[in-house]
Amino acid sequence: MDLNFTRMVPVKSYQHVVEQIQTAICDGTLQEGERLPSELKLKDLFNTSRGTVREALRVLEQKGLVSIRTGVKGGAVVKEANTEAMSDSMALLIRHRKVSLVHLADFRTFLEGYAAERAAALGNREEIAKLKNIISSIRQHVENDPRDWGEFHRLDAMFHRKLAEMSENPLILANLVTVHENIHGYFQNYLPFSRELLLEDFEDLCQIAEAVEKGECEKAGEAARQHIAKFSKYMEARRTA
Repeated sequence: MDLNFTRMVPVKSYQHVVEQIQTAICDGTLQEGERLPSELKLKDLFNTSRGTVREALRVLEQKGLVSIRTGVKGGAVVKEANTEAMSDSMALLIRHRKVSLVHLADFRTFLEGYAAERAAALGNREEIAKLKNIISSIRQHVENDPRDWGEFHRLDAMFHRKLAEMSENPLILANLVTVHENIHGYFQNYLPFSRELLLEDFEDLCQIAEAVEKGECEKAGEAARQHIAKFSKYMEARRTA
């Protein structure tokens, strides 16, 4: 392994170490699963202190670029590139309701409208059949006359996740999965359960699924956007009341 790190100027901080290791990972010099040199070796390579190296490794771990293993065979190992760190940060914002209903609606309207359009354009028979199976499960649940949102929200999240998967865009999928795994607090506080709202929600999902099945991209996207805007408006009205 040939690592061309440059020695840091003594007045510079751990960020110098972070930037160079991060660059080595991003350009492929350091590959997934590869172990970084020991702290002592990095200390010499960068001409810095061991404390600076440790701080840099901690930052790299927080960014999701390396994992720190303990023990005899421990050390910093390059992780597979993924959206975990981004998803964790977004999940905390949503779970603690640090995102307003308006901003959450804007975000969802943009992404989920696009996801529905792409699903209509790209969906094959197998994927559309899976989407229809989810709709069938929701229909069966609705016919059982539920008394709360619990199971419906789980199935609703499955529906929106399938649309995101069908968009074939990993960033859209990661963002929407995170949203739907963490927005239950908003629903619980601002969308009291009623049979009328349940049926209205289900009808919207059926319209989206039908447009996707027919390959009607514009109609699918518009149906998704209107669905999100409508229920976000219901929640905002409840919040202000």
